[in-house]
Amino acid sequence: MELELTDQRWEHLREAVAGASTRFARLLADCHRPDRRAVGDWSVAETAAHTAVVARLNAGLVSADPAPLGVPDLDAMWREASFGDFTRINSLSNERFPYRDGGSTGRDLVERVDVMLARSADLDPRELRTWLGGARLPVATMVAHQLNEVLLHGFDIAEALGAPWPIPPEEAALAFDLFLMPLIGGDTGALFGGGAHRGRRVLIEFRSAHTTPVLVEDGDGRIAVTAPDRAADATITFEPAALLLQIFRRTRLLATLASRGVSVSGPHPWAALDYLRRTRTP
Repeated sequence: MELELTDQRWEHLREAVAGASTRFARLLADCHRPDRRAVGDWSVAETAAHTAVVARLNAGLVSADPAPLGVPDLDAMWREASFGDFTRINSLSNERFPYRDGGSTGRDLVERVDVMLARSADLDPRELRTWLGGARLPVATMVAHQLNEVLLHGFDIAEALGAPWPIPPEEAALAFDLFLMPLIGGDTGALFGGGAHRGRRVLIEFRSAHTTPVLVEDGDGRIAVTAPDRAADATITFEPAALLLQIFRRTRLLATLASRGVSVSGPHPWAALDYLRRTRTP
């Protein structure tokens, strides 16, 4: 499915990633417990450092820099990465670009996002660039990836610190439309290691008040994202922030369903539940 992107939405994406990064930096500036556990085995400090490193990476990749991190072994690893390599690569990245303090790391994030926005300002946002694992994705998708990282890891840090971190539905919708769907339906190279579902083909429609309706076809070893031009096995109706947190495993599926942030309907609702349970995200 070709990326649908008006000039206005491209500008909204750019404003969203800049605004979210500023909020993230403000959250870090007020952080007095960087040692608290945030997500998985990562502390607040490690989570913050990772988010800033990804901004450095995306700032290089949008301009087709062959060495976006300036560290030869890491740059080679990112280019060749598959999903299973991320834990090791992230750990090495945090060793090379460690957390210093909340203020410094927050400023580094904002500065790198500013570089990314400056470098992409005059580019066609639909132009393809090489991303992680050799994936070929639009420039806008890399910018939306950075928005996704800031929203998710801001949530992780805020949860650890007991601080507020509202995720505006419009920003989560940009991450869904311009990062997640192009990633799932695009040329992902070695990133997912042939991760399409090998079982029976299923058609899942995604709908919300804030996003473009899409149909995800998964099965028989292929994944495709298209306009909803056929009857689906199931329809997922969602609030963008709720789906974002569920797909990236910040909330449990049953809790998300109970809160009505996500609901399923159609002739085979179990197909939607199965799809959500097995979706893998970087």
